[in-house]
Amino acid sequence: MAKYRIRQKYFALKDRFAVNDMYDNPRYYCDTRLISVPKKFWLENAEGRKIYLAKFKLFSPFRKIVYIYRGEDTSDGYVAKVKRNIRFFFNHLKVTSEAYGDYYIVGHKFKAVIHEGSKDGPVVATLEKHFFKVADTYDIDIKCRYEALMLVLAIIYDYKYNEKH
Repeated sequence: MAKYRIRQKYFALKDRFAVNDMYDNPRYYCDTRLISVPKKFWLENAEGRKIYLAKFKLFSPFRKIVYIYRGEDTSDGYVAKVKRNIRFFFNHLKVTSEAYGDYYIVGHKFKAVIHEGSKDGPVVATLEKHFFKVADTYDIDIKCRYEALMLVLAIIYDYKYNEKH
């Protein structure tokens, strides 16, 4: 099981923040461009190699679709698709992927759980937001081998349900 902490800057022209391990060492970085239409971000390892690109679909007003690509561009096609399931009280995201299997993210603004397969499947990661912090701070517990993918899903969840972005 791996534990990570994401601490985003509250005021920044460009979103670049570290994803630290439980000993506060930077293990990954999330990087976005100053102006990007549609919105996209990269997850990089500590050496700066881009692992995943998450690109929000420009015209998807109700479903809010996001495609996840390996590497830094879209040339090889997407490896996962994230779409919003419309529910009244909770935020639900369905992740479909031939490469990694399907996942289901259930939660609300301050806590989310990532299930494998369906919303009743085994829990593979949890995301919890700290209440009284100036910057957005999240703790992520990952219980599967796809830790970089789980981090991308956690960041997508934050982007979709946090009005600041």
